[in-house]
Amino acid sequence: MNTSTITADTEIDADPQKYFWLFIYVLIMAVGALPLFGFRIPQVFPYIPTLVVHEFAAFAFVGHTFFSNIWSLRIRRTQPLEFGIWARGHMRILCLSVTGPMAVITPVAGLMVVENWGGLAGAPWAWDAYVSFWIMCAISVVPDVIRYARNHNADKPMHGMISGGIRAMVATVLTFYIMVTMMAKVSLISDLLGRSPF
Repeated sequence: MNTSTITADTEIDADPQKYFWLFIYVLIMAVGALPLFGFRIPQVFPYIPTLVVHEFAAFAFVGHTFFSNIWSLRIRRTQPLEFGIWARGHMRILCLSVTGPMAVITPVAGLMVVENWGGLAGAPWAWDAYVSFWIMCAISVVPDVIRYARNHNADKPMHGMISGGIRAMVATVLTFYIMVTMMAKVSLISDLLGRSPF
């Protein structure tokens, strides 16, 4: 048995909950996809308060995700290991207290707001925004929340930084598209597909 085989076996043994968390990831994404196929959330609160919650949650989500990640990356790349571990620990707290909750509140409140247009089926621009957010969660948000929740590499502040950076760049592009489609009420994706696929 060569060294690479021993290392691979050790990594597998050191991560016995890998498939459990993979199941959690698939479950979250499956539930999150339901509104794309007709599932609707009724508007529980009046329009204006619901819109305020949606906008505030989105602002907190984008602001924290963008600026905190830049700050954390800078520290982890330029400072000694102990500072990098501290920065990663701080990001873990912010991820679980801001990113995770806001990633739920933002779309849920948005789905309630869009009921005023007859749900996603009646608002192609909102369907575009939701599918973009779902893709962003699939490639970046949900994996990061799970990674920080597990805290599997707490003593390795640079672990996953390259792949995380690539995923974050894709998520940034999607975020800007969501902002454009929500403000301008344009729907490039659903128009390309010939309206939302309900």
